Amino acid sequence: MKQIPFSSLAEREIFLNPGDLGVGCRHEVFGTLLGSCVAITLWHPTRKLGCICHFILPADAAGARERRAGGRYGESAFALMQAELLRNGVRPSECIAKIFGGGRMFGAGFLINDIGERNITMARKVVQQAGLAIAAEHVGSDGYRRLYFDVATGDVWLKFDWIDSDQKDVVL
Repeated sequence: MKQIPFSSLAEREIFLNPGDLGVGCRHEVFGTLLGSCVAITLWHPTRKLGCICHFILPADAAGARERRAGGRYGESAFALMQAELLRNGVRPSECIAKIFGGGRMFGAGFLINDIGERNITMARKVVQQAGLAIAAEHVGSDGYRRLYFDVATGDVWLKFDWIDSDQKDVVL
């Protein structure tokens, strides 16, 4: 794997906050920071067009769907991604899918109602329901992730930091 310094990607970064969605082509680099949230990337290798979401929760609460649609929830975020790709002339079924995040932010002692794991499950579900294979994923564990999605190449550069650990950061 080629090594690109995070600093060179950061210079071109379009930062996504939780609930945001990014769509771009060739020159864009989308960045985000993930704890228990999950990011899904969809990238078209010929058109060099990509889409990324950063969702907070797997699904909206029953009955609230009409009040709070958008990128905060896995189901609606993925639907928005598909709509944006179609609007740009790209069929989602032709894209390469990758999933990141879903970390346990408070360690293994807080496994009850593990929101990170529920987010990972939702991400896998919506990608597979769309008929896509998951080309790469880096999910779960105790820690957070800093990532950059380079739309020119489809590469996702990721740095994973462990919580309560003296281990060195890993760049993938």
